[in-house]
Amino acid sequence: MGNISIEKLIQDEIEGIPEDKLHEVYDLLHYFRIGIEKENIEDVKGLRLASEKKFDEVWKGEKDEIWESYL
Repeated sequence: MGNISIEKLIQDEIEGIPEDKLHEVYDLLHYFRIGIEKENIEDVKGLRLASEKKFDEVWKGEKDEIWESYL
């Protein structure tokens, strides 16, 4: 395997798949990629919600003028 790229290895494997099974491989790859994208979006949403919660805890209902005086 040495210097062969992972893309080339995948292409070689795909070439060995019977034509009537390629749609199944496509479905697998497509939904795998979609899952990764969704996972990343969910991670970002989770981090945003966690940071908003922490900000609310720190803010403690103080008026904007108090915090703006630190700027």
